[in-house]
Amino acid sequence: MRPANIPPLPVGRVLRNGLAGFRAGGGALVVSAAILMAVPTGVALIQLVTGSYWTNLALWIVALVVAGYATWPVSRTALAAVSPGTRTGSPQDDWWVRDGFVRSSAVFFLTVAVGTGFFIVPGIMVLMIYSLYAFLIVERRARGFQSLALSAQLTSGNRIRFLGVVFVCVVLFVPGLAALYYWDQGLAGIIGLWVLGTPALAISFTSVAAAYRELAHA
Repeated sequence: MRPANIPPLPVGRVLRNGLAGFRAGGGALVVSAAILMAVPTGVALIQLVTGSYWTNLALWIVALVVAGYATWPVSRTALAAVSPGTRTGSPQDDWWVRDGFVRSSAVFFLTVAVGTGFFIVPGIMVLMIYSLYAFLIVERRARGFQSLALSAQLTSGNRIRFLGVVFVCVVLFVPGLAALYYWDQGLAGIIGLWVLGTPALAISFTSVAAAYRELAHA
């Protein structure tokens, strides 16, 4: 249980630290974000040449697993970028938590996708409550689904303020989504989503990592 006197999340400072973390993360952060962003854009590219429902369903199931592995380096790099000097785990320590990380990521992404399908708001609520899970696994070595429960616990009492951080992160993806849905729904639009979505994803990770840093030490 968290104490009743939880200090308010400083949204402005979180966003500033997130942007500073994006700059500090450098090429490693952008590359890892580009790899993760390549998962949905890759699925979209394959869907251009196949209209089979079952093929598309299988693609998204595989994408959920691949996204779990691709999320790991982005999470580690983003957390390190906003908290230099803090231990985030060495590569040889990764494997014993990686399997639980992939399962948690698959559940998280699936829940966000389903929630977004229901008028977007439920998807944003899932982001608001559970998006700290990755950093809890990276730093605290939380196991699997335990990280989702701990994320809900950490955000309790500050969810309205954390919603402000999540909202800014969602807005960052508007240019990429506009390129896909309003500019060109073909190859050019998908490439535009990947190019514009990569920095948006990187900044989102460092911003949420900065929020985690504030809430974890509140």
